[in-house]
Amino acid sequence: MTLTDAGIDVKVSGMDTLWSLRGAISIPWSDIVGARVVDAKVARKRLNWRVGGTSWFSSATAGHFTVRNEPGVREWWVAYRDPEFLEIETTRDRPRRVVLQVPDRVELAAAITKRLESP
Repeated sequence: MTLTDAGIDVKVSGMDTLWSLRGAISIPWSDIVGARVVDAKVARKRLNWRVGGTSWFSSATAGHFTVRNEPGVREWWVAYRDPEFLEIETTRDRPRRVVLQVPDRVELAAAITKRLESP
């Protein structure tokens, strides 16, 4: 994941591309509402139907998913067994949230929040 002047670029490779049915996503800063670290169990409970991708008993969640009680909203996931994930919230309906398993999730959430707060 890369933070650029234009926004956030997420690129996945290898099996992640296969599991998530997507190799990359770019989100401009104007579409980003915030970022935070979320508990994996809480975030997974929000998911409803898998639209495209993989879901394997809470050990692999990758691809596009509908969201409970949010008609028309989808999330894009690339996450596995970590107890916490990085969640990027957008103004879009598809994807409303991008949920990623990244090792530096706390630092990335802080950097995104700082970028959004600066004029």
